[in-house]
Amino acid sequence: MRKKPLFFLSGAVLAVWFVSAGRVGAVTSVVSRHAKSEDFLKGKLENLMVDSDGNLRLARRADVLLGPETLIGVWTINAVAAEPDGSAVYAGTSPNGTIFKYSQGRTDVLYPTDTVGGAKDVSSALVAPLRNEHVFALAFDSGGRLLAGISGQKARLLRFDKEPTVLFESETDRYIYAITADADGMLYVATGPKGRIYRLPPFGGEAEVVYESRDKNILSLAFAKDGSLLAGSDTRGLVYQIDVKSRTARILYDSQQKEITALTTDSDGNVYLAASSTAAVAGRIDSAAQALAKSPGRPQSALEPSAPEEDEGDEEEGDEGDEEEGGEFLLTAANVVKEERPAAPGAPPAPPVGPAPRAVSSVVRISPDGFVREIFSDRVIFYALLYQDGKVLAATGNQGRLFGIEPVIDHRSILYQNDKSAQITAVFAGADKSLLLGLSNPPQLVCLAPEAAVEGSFTSDLIDAGQPARWGKIQAEGRLPEGSSIRFRARSGNLKDPNDPTFSPWLPFQELTKPSDLGCPTARYLQYQITLVRGKGAQSPLLQEVAVAHSIPNLPPQIQSIEVQPSKDKQKSYLFQIGARALDENGDKLVYHFDFRRQNRKRWISLKKDSEKPVYEWDSRTVEDGRYEIRITADDKRSNHPSEALTASRISETVIVDNSQPAIDEVRLNVQGRALELQFTAADVLSAIAEARYTLDSCEDWIGLLPEDLVFDTTEERFRLRVDNLEPGDHVLTLAVSDSPGNTRYQSMEFTIGQDG
Repeated sequence: MRKKPLFFLSGAVLAVWFVSAGRVGAVTSVVSRHAKSEDFLKGKLENLMVDSDGNLRLARRADVLLGPETLIGVWTINAVAAEPDGSAVYAGTSPNGTIFKYSQGRTDVLYPTDTVGGAKDVSSALVAPLRNEHVFALAFDSGGRLLAGISGQKARLLRFDKEPTVLFESETDRYIYAITADADGMLYVATGPKGRIYRLPPFGGEAEVVYESRDKNILSLAFAKDGSLLAGSDTRGLVYQIDVKSRTARILYDSQQKEITALTTDSDGNVYLAASSTAAVAGRIDSAAQALAKSPGRPQSALEPSAPEEDEGDEEEGDEGDEEEGGEFLLTAANVVKEERPAAPGAPPAPPVGPAPRAVSSVVRISPDGFVREIFSDRVIFYALLYQDGKVLAATGNQGRLFGIEPVIDHRSILYQNDKSAQITAVFAGADKSLLLGLSNPPQLVCLAPEAAVEGSFTSDLIDAGQPARWGKIQAEGRLPEGSSIRFRARSGNLKDPNDPTFSPWLPFQELTKPSDLGCPTARYLQYQITLVRGKGAQSPLLQEVAVAHSIPNLPPQIQSIEVQPSKDKQKSYLFQIGARALDENGDKLVYHFDFRRQNRKRWISLKKDSEKPVYEWDSRTVEDGRYEIRITADDKRSNHPSEALTASRISETVIVDNSQPAIDEVRLNVQGRALELQFTAADVLSAIAEARYTLDSCEDWIGLLPEDLVFDTTEERFRLRVDNLEPGDHVLTLAVSDSPGNTRYQSMEFTIGQDG
């Protein structure tokens, strides 16, 4: 039987784009949509979690049990543990190897102690001389007593009861990185720098080496479903599968990374490992958006039906109007076919974007039959893994994030983020499904409660309209369980700095249950804040998308430049190439009008109207010689109502049209014996004389002439020519004079050299 549909809150259409072949209609309104994890990660999240589908929910309630003000002198919390009943919490630290006990608001130092059996005062422990000891591992034995691995000059395994007892001590091993127990309570200890794994009886006794690897350190331990021991190493980043009875091992996985920092398993026998390298955080690039990115859609879960449910016929027509189902409201935002955001005016083209940074750390799942699949990767270091309720929890640095990975449905989320501490270095699951987190730099001990926080907020990055804009409505898509709410507020400004005092004050919070006016002053930038609130006992609201609209009044187009150039084809010097560079800040479709006029005249004559391209080829033979101006007008009428259409024009520099040949005047030809002397003047009305040549008797070889002042630089030049040693008889001399546009005048003259010359 199908459930009745949830109520859809109708949203006013903020903007509509008509898309057709090669044409985009007017963009008078723009919708900025935040619907992906990368959109939300650009802003600030507080008490919210974001997942790979771009959903925001309230994160678990976070309570700081121990903060930097208490943990003075502590750099790192390496390990955390809690009593099964939650009565006490323990934290193992560096660099002084201190173990803190937190219980009912009281903090004591469990190790080191002044005297055997007595806990040291916290303040005196924190000022103790530096011992350079480290507590990398905490665990409980089968009797429920705390175990701690002490690393330093020598490796020691301590058990805490009424007084601390040394269960294991090694002069050749200096570090204990992991402690675990099998079903019989036998203890296994991972050490370094000899790469050994020791086994001890449940309550202490002689330790024996179960396996010695070729790697320096064994960093992590876990038991597989078949009872074999899994061990992760550094140096070569290997996962060993060890038969503890025969003390033989095989390589289960070669990670190609330096370290296997964490191991965990699930009830189905899958093994999860974290393969990390210190190169992962080189450059401190925050690549969480890349880590959460996913392909569209999702795999079908085994819990979902593979076929639509049969309609049992119990629905009545008209049920679609129900506005709630089970006390839950559905928020919807108006659909937009395509978003068009005009580029900022005058902005240079952006440089090419390089490839995203390579993710050098990964979480890998190995199935019981040995098949390997990478389920998560990021440019981080993985410090701890924990499997809980179908999720692999991965504690990372250097952004202090706890990721949740659901490999079956290809879903990932940031479950918790700490803005103060750089790393989450330890995770422990409490009996009530709470989580203990050990954070470092600075140190904090945080408890994540099973229930969500009461309230959380998202503060957006600045939204840039490119121009002072009118800000319209804010819409959201999401779910509101009964008793919960989503609120918003906004502000605006004209400076790209939200901390500048000229930004408008935050407006009061309003409930977001339908498209709502932002109410901000006209400005270029807008920032909004969304707050998710759950009522007493209510589930967390779900926010899937936020849409914010703005509009810029129709602005006139801009013609940034206009050029008129003669054709590069010397045979067609009469053609001019006219071109312009134009833009429209509204992104409107432009058409162009071309006009010309003779210089010093008022009226323009149309060359071409409504050209879709800002270029035109002008045949200047259609006008008389002279000085002209070209005007190009950009018109946005195709994207706007006639009453709102705007234009902008730009006039070219002076264009000289000169299609006439220069004149050859004042010709004086004088024959003296066998020599010829010639003087003449070449003149043009508009253009400089550029070239003069002559040839005798139609010879193919022309000989160049220079003017009397030896420079071609004016509209009139005088020339003098003398030719000696001419043969007696009739001759023809031809002159060719060209102006700078290439117009050429030819003139021939006959003369005779006498026999006695």
